[in-house]
Amino acid sequence: MRIRFDNILLGTLWILAMTLGASFWFNTIYGFDIFSASHWQYLSYMQAGRTPVRVGFYISMVIITFTTIFGMYLVVRPRTRKIKLPIIKTSKKSENKPIGNIAMNNNIQSNSLINTPENQNPDASTLDILPSESHTPVPPQNKNFPNANARPPRLVLPTINGNWGSTPPSPTLPSQTATQNSVPNDWPQLRDIFRNAGYTIKPTPKINGIQIALLAIGSNENLWIGGVKIKTTDMRSAIDKLNQIFTDTLEDTYINVNGFVIDAPDAATSEFQDILMFNSISDLHQYINSIPNPPLPPDDDGMFDAYSQYIDAVINHIGKL
Repeated sequence: MRIRFDNILLGTLWILAMTLGASFWFNTIYGFDIFSASHWQYLSYMQAGRTPVRVGFYISMVIITFTTIFGMYLVVRPRTRKIKLPIIKTSKKSENKPIGNIAMNNNIQSNSLINTPENQNPDASTLDILPSESHTPVPPQNKNFPNANARPPRLVLPTINGNWGSTPPSPTLPSQTATQNSVPNDWPQLRDIFRNAGYTIKPTPKINGIQIALLAIGSNENLWIGGVKIKTTDMRSAIDKLNQIFTDTLEDTYINVNGFVIDAPDAATSEFQDILMFNSISDLHQYINSIPNPPLPPDDDGMFDAYSQYIDAVINHIGKL
């Protein structure tokens, strides 16, 4: 009971020390209070919105968690007692005597008894007692047992067709040339819808490995990005990638990014309120016709052309990633 109580005290002390160390580390390096519920809630919002978080934050969390668990293991691990048994050294005295010598001694003693004049009988016939030959006992060998060095006979099994085969033929693998129903990357209907609504069509790059179906710009720094039969999470990742580039390269200009997906696989479970979802292209056509692109203001002074050139540069930059 004393050992268990000591383990409880040591474990509590170790957890308190690691908690204080983690609090000091996250407060000093990342300005994150691990005892604040609002900080954890803000972190969850950043993760849900796929906002990039410093990698060192997660690495620090993993290292502190692993150190805490390993320290607790060192505290509470069972320690077995090692009992050393005494080793008794016994000396083997060779008391083996040759069998031939023992037999010879017995014969000599018997001969001495016979040849004594007290025990000698003149009428008795003389017996020549010869010493017995010394034979080393040979263990019986069973000839039916196979020799340990002999190799077992080779076993040859017949094949199914009755012939004696050596190696069965290796099975042939089917060719993995299954055709995939790929979604077409070119959607001219979408470009016609936005072009008729007054928007300027731009090339559609791949963003984070996802092929975008439409990219169009409008006045007042509006940008439309759309996909067909892709997940809303992929569209959110593409929008976040564009916003990150806009934030890194622009200082005072804000670009309003509008995203939509047609026939999204996760439309029933999507949690993104700012991504529009349509069941078909006709539904998108009705919606875009209701919000056409407003004409350029008289005092534009070439701002839209500069905005268009900037978007072209961003598309070229994304295409090289």
